[in-house]
Amino acid sequence: MESKSTETASHSFIQSVQEALDRHLHAVGIFLDLSKAYDVINHNRLLDKLDSYGIGGSVNNWFQSYLTNRTQFVEISQMNRNNYMQHRFQSSSRVTSYCIPQGSILGPLLFLTYINDLPLYIQGAKLILYADDTNLLVVNKNEALQTKLSLVMKQLENWFLKNNLFINTTKTAAVSSHLCRLKPPFKPCILLRNTEVKYRPEVKFLGMRITDNLSWHAHICCLSHSLSKTFFIIKSVKSTLSNHVLWNNYFAYFHLRRRYGIILCGGD
Repeated sequence: MESKSTETASHSFIQSVQEALDRHLHAVGIFLDLSKAYDVINHNRLLDKLDSYGIGGSVNNWFQSYLTNRTQFVEISQMNRNNYMQHRFQSSSRVTSYCIPQGSILGPLLFLTYINDLPLYIQGAKLILYADDTNLLVVNKNEALQTKLSLVMKQLENWFLKNNLFINTTKTAAVSSHLCRLKPPFKPCILLRNTEVKYRPEVKFLGMRITDNLSWHAHICCLSHSLSKTFFIIKSVKSTLSNHVLWNNYFAYFHLRRRYGIILCGGD
């Protein structure tokens, strides 16, 4: 969507959690990890979805031509002790019937088109989709939260099964947000494909480290450590580069990273 960014998506999630806590409700965020998201996209289903969005006729045929009859192979190079290539092994080429070409401009757009209807099938949860980063937020009172979570996870499983996408349950994590530090947070059971999703006190989502108590201490510490290394590198090459190049590197590798997410954690 135009004028939207990872920072906008992170802000939307944090704002929803804060609003839930202000209403004395419990909020559980589920951060999904998709297994080889771009590699398992079904071409026929993608073309059907494009057609349902009004992209049919000759344009749909163009996308079909773009996606189908692509070949791939595996190549392994053997290097000697001097790091020179000694042998090269290559498999035979095979036509791919799934996947979206990665590294292309159309790749992320086609993937978003493929998962765009996911929120229509999930009732009772707020979804944030940004490329293959998918997050769900389920909010309710403690006594009703378990039932609501079970319903949402069942709907989620059905949609992923229908669309041939897979969730890596070992890397999927949940965060139980709370404000009370005097007692352990309420953590209802979350089952995904008969596997219990583990709760974590901290997760990384779209470049931000989000904690269960909405403290930004962990994010700021990590950012400070990263920026200190960047500053050391810039300072080390200061005498060998022009001011123009130094300023370009500062804004690209230091300033932009320092500003990212400051609207969220700037007051911590």
